[in-house]
Amino acid sequence: MRALLLDKKRFPRDKPCGGGIRYGVLRRFPELADHLRRTVALHEIRRVRMESPCGAAVVAELEAPLYLTFRRLEFDAALLDLARALGVEVVEGARVVAIERGADGVAVRSVDGRAFAAPMVIGADGVNSIVARQAGLSDGFTDDALAIDTMEETDLAELAVADTETMYVAYGYKGCPGYGYVFPKRSHVDAGVGFLLSFFKTRLRGTPYDHHRRFLDEATAKGVVSGRSNRGNFKAYRLPLAGPIARTFADRVMVCGDAGGFVNSYTGEGIYYAMVTGQHAGETAAIALEKGDFTEATLSRYEARWRREIGEELADSVRVQRRLFSNPGLADSIIRAAASDARLCRLLARVALGEEALRRRKLEMAWRFFRAALRRRIGRYLSLIAA
Repeated sequence: MRALLLDKKRFPRDKPCGGGIRYGVLRRFPELADHLRRTVALHEIRRVRMESPCGAAVVAELEAPLYLTFRRLEFDAALLDLARALGVEVVEGARVVAIERGADGVAVRSVDGRAFAAPMVIGADGVNSIVARQAGLSDGFTDDALAIDTMEETDLAELAVADTETMYVAYGYKGCPGYGYVFPKRSHVDAGVGFLLSFFKTRLRGTPYDHHRRFLDEATAKGVVSGRSNRGNFKAYRLPLAGPIARTFADRVMVCGDAGGFVNSYTGEGIYYAMVTGQHAGETAAIALEKGDFTEATLSRYEARWRREIGEELADSVRVQRRLFSNPGLADSIIRAAASDARLCRLLARVALGEEALRRRKLEMAWRFFRAALRRRIGRYLSLIAA
């Protein structure tokens, strides 16, 4: 099996990204764990500070690491080096502008006129995927299906964090449909804020950097970070937040990662899902090559595989996002309940960061939330009587 990898950039290159992934990636991809530990400055996160729109906050702390952070510059370079070592041919600086499917294969054309031929194509070309569009799998994402996210990766000497083992997440930041985050890394901090794109365009004033800087100023006032935002490190980008597209395969084509909408809708995590879908796409491609059959009938196995592994999780993330983003009061109630129940607090953190399945813990979390809310009401009632 021969593989050709096309990338529009030249490596090493950075990419707009929070640079975080669930700790479980090391269990899911054990064959990569040692390589990543050797080549990437992985930073373990054991605590998460979760804040609601009203400012209520709770810190979840676990003995085992919850999350890994890293520089995307290093992470992507490490994976590319491994791909090369395994025999993948890499062509850098090839911006794809068209694909043409035929009876004998696929022709992929780059903006500079080069053409590449293959029996099939796996499109991992991001939120603006040319592959998905030209294969008839997507017309692009609407504003309601996108977030505008900001990020800034700055050296800790310039923008420091109060606690290098604690990540900070503000759900429903400022009562808006979105979030803010601060991710400590080994020698940097990554911070940013995100809003539904439709909300940003119609309801908010100012540039993305205005909101980014305001979030960091507020995080500084709360003692989460110290220092100042560096405008030179700032980037804004779009992120799909409505779940996977309706179909992720066609004759001779599969799409994965952001191109297929594989992003957690309320945390914004995408790297893990890109890796999972990428593996399933690659293994399905191997089956197609062995059979000499690149039709939808064979490639449909790809969608069946990823749905079995992450379909339920992604569908749940869409439902959670729609409820949280449309009801800031719900986020307030959840955080307050977690503050009074250590078990609920830990479960909330583990579910949010992908270490637990929501459906497996849903009943217990609902019961604990109800019990905590009831206790608060009884407490307020008793206080009124005592007064």
